[in-house]
Amino acid sequence: MSTVSRAGSQPRLRLALAKALWNWQAHPTQREWLLCDASVKTAACGRRWGKTEAQAVDAASFALVHDGSEQIVVAPTYDQASLIARGVERLLLGSPATRTLTQVRRTPYPLITVGRSRISARTADEDGRALRGHRADRVIVDEAAFVRDSVISEVIQPMLADSDGQLILISTPYGRNLFWKLWSQGASGNPKAAFRFPSSANPHISARYVEEQRERLPERAFRAEYLAEFVDDQAQVFAWTDIQQCFELGRTPHQPSSSVRERRIVAGIDWARYSDWTVCAAVECACDPWRVVALDRFQGLSWQAAVERVAGFLKDTEACAALSDATATGGDALLEQLCVAVAGAGCEVDGYVFTSTSKQHLVENLSVVMARGGLALPPEELSHSGALIHELKSYQYVQRPGGAVSFGAAPGEHDDCVTALALAVWQAKNAPQWRIMTSGALLGDRRRGRALW
Repeated sequence: MSTVSRAGSQPRLRLALAKALWNWQAHPTQREWLLCDASVKTAACGRRWGKTEAQAVDAASFALVHDGSEQIVVAPTYDQASLIARGVERLLLGSPATRTLTQVRRTPYPLITVGRSRISARTADEDGRALRGHRADRVIVDEAAFVRDSVISEVIQPMLADSDGQLILISTPYGRNLFWKLWSQGASGNPKAAFRFPSSANPHISARYVEEQRERLPERAFRAEYLAEFVDDQAQVFAWTDIQQCFELGRTPHQPSSSVRERRIVAGIDWARYSDWTVCAAVECACDPWRVVALDRFQGLSWQAAVERVAGFLKDTEACAALSDATATGGDALLEQLCVAVAGAGCEVDGYVFTSTSKQHLVENLSVVMARGGLALPPEELSHSGALIHELKSYQYVQRPGGAVSFGAAPGEHDDCVTALALAVWQAKNAPQWRIMTSGALLGDRRRGRALW
């Protein structure tokens, strides 16, 4: 393997080559990034900024200018590592000038040879086992914030020791890890170089699309994924300030206009049996802000007893619509039994099947409603309110490489109250406007141990 001098890596020549061979021209911030030739450079990138495309062009042109060079693309998963490799393959095979020089091997891992230069793509999983023992002139770490710190420091960086090679780290920000540390060093004037490229830095992305994501995502998720900001407590879905705001709204007395008032109550139901809890949450949505008016939380009952208790909850709260988790074991059967149990009570019960995407929409909707002060949560002294506030504080999201997000409780915690509340708020958003219920106030009702507020 040849040793490539960083001083001679000629980034301007490589950009000109990309224009001549592939008619590719960097947008301004891509150009700024590619012209930097620091030994370690990091970029915190918003989604759709163009990092995958830029690095494919960078790797392909580097291989052509430095015949005999060795580059390795690393990412948390095989699929993610393959994205840049496939981009390199398309470029080199797509030009008549490089096609005959290029050979591609796709198994057991992508390996592209052009002339005497090699570009391979490897995964960083299993503590970087597949990387150990390799040497490189350059290592490009994609989604570096999701690669274990120990893999970067103990496996990847030593791969560059013999060649005095270049380490390139690009990622959407996530947490305060080694990627953040190296980025911070570069941003504070360290010889290492750091860049922050929000999605809007790509002139080809729709500003309307970015604004739609701002409306859809929780604030901190939007700041990380589209503004490319490192956000404190990023894994926490519900900001503590938003939780406090919603509980403050709940402490404000909500006076009905008369002894009999118009009400529209909707409910969310999350089923469980042993280790977790079955939770029912009722929300009044004929007011502004919406208000959580009832909570029930229990475990250990048979499915039949659980259905009876949930049916009683819906009848007691006079719910006009309910949304039930239909994903749990026997979820469809429970939904059918519940529909039978509340027949004639004027409550329409629907099922909601959780997938990674549907759960993300559900939770993000609750987060946005709370952030805007659109939901009054029950005061802490009422039954089950303490469990709800604890779950909201510990609820997390984990962003997977490639953009997928999973939601749930922190290890050792529960998330049933949050799920039930999210289902109720989703149902409130879609509640039939013509189903207006009238009843007296429910204050003070404590039937069957439920907290009715």
